[in-house]
Formats: sequence, C-alpha cells, structure tokens
Amino acid sequence: MKKEAELRLTSEVYARRFLDYGPDETVITWAENMTLSGFASDSLFILLGEVGPFNKFEIDELLDRIHYELQLPKIRDKNEALAIIATAYVQRFIQGKTDSADTLFRLSQMYTEEGNAAVIGDFYLLHYAAVDLATEDVQYYWPEAHRGNIEKVIQNQCIKWLKEHRIAAWRKYEWAEA
Repeated sequence: MKKEAELRLTSEVYARRFLDYGPDETVITWAENMTLSGFASDSLFILLGEVGPFNKFEIDELLDRIHYELQLPKIRDKNEALAIIATAYVQRFIQGKTDSADTLFRLSQMYTEEGNAAVIGDFYLLHYAAVDLATEDVQYYWPEAHRGNIEKVIQNQCIKWLKEHRIAAWRKYEWAEA
C-alpha cells in the first residue's frame, strides 16, 4: 500500500516544486507515468534518465523546463500549493490507497512545517482528535467526534474537501484520473 500511496500526480509534483521541497525517487516515477500516458517533452525524457542521489538544482531546472514545454498551469501562492498537495493525499485516502492515519499524519506534519498553514488546519485538528481517541474517551480538537464515529467524521471531511478543492486546471495534465 505504501508504494501506491507515493505515486504523485502532476499537480502535486509542481506544488512540491513551488514549496521548494527536495526531489526524491517519486519524481522519476511520475516522469515514467507521464510518458506511459502519452505526454512528451524533451526535458521529461531527460528526467527519466536521472538516478539518485538527486541534485536538487538539476531536477528543479528540468521540472521548470517540463512546466514550460507542456504549458502546465501556474501555482499562484503557498496556500494553493498546500491545497493541491492536501487534495492529492485526500484523494488517495478516499480511493483506498492509504489509510486515514497516514494521510492525517502527513498533512498535520505539513501544517506545522509550513508555519501552521490555516488552509490545511482541519487535517491537523482531525489528526490529533483521532490520536486522542485511540487512547482516551474524549478529545477536544473536533466537535462531535468520538470513538464511535471518528473514521466517519474523517471520511466526511475528506469528501467535503474534495468537493471544495477541485483541481480542474490540472486535470488534463495528470497521468492518472484525478
């Protein structure tokens, strides 16, 4: 399940690039999936030949050239980039490719790493509500959530998120159905 949960969408790759996250092997897997899906770009083909350890500056330059060559949408600000990444994580959870604990943990980490970014604050609160309810009878992070309904609350919030955060501008550039 872990490997499938790390398959990044185009929008997510570029949101991570916008936030200046370092490259890892998932960017090569993304390039493979893009070419297998019919996307073509000289820089995309060059990226396919890269092997770790990755030089951040070289990978960033390739990603920038791919962005230009494929005429991908532009990400305007940090909140948009965070929302794109959160949407990708939530989508994988809803599709059953990862579980709620992993999804919420990663998003709560991102929340704190990005200076308590309000756009993804609900995931932080849901994460700690679920953590508390794993060992306690009460939690003070999410109203109305208790041991008997926490998974349903998480799922409902994730479905609501997906409805509110459609990434339509990126849809035609994704190697998989987003």
